[in-house]
Amino acid sequence: MRSKITGKMKKIWLLIILGLCAMEVPGIFFVGEMAYPFVLGIPFIYAYMLFWWLYLCIVIFYAWKNNWGRNH
Repeated sequence: MRSKITGKMKKIWLLIILGLCAMEVPGIFFVGEMAYPFVLGIPFIYAYMLFWWLYLCIVIFYAWKNNWGRNH
C-alpha cells in the first residue's frame, strides 16, 4: 500500500534537502587555506558547518515530533 505524500512531508523533505545542499557547498575550496574570518571565536567554515548541522537537527526533531514517515 502506498502512502500519500502530504504537504507536511514535502515541506520536511525540502528543508532537509536545503540543509544538505548548504552543507555540501564546495565553498571549502575557497576558504580552505585561511583561518580568517572568525565567527564567535572559531573559524568561519566551522561556524558555518555548525550552524547547518544544528539546523538539520532541528528539522529532523520537527519531523520526529510530527510522526513523519509513519502510516496513520
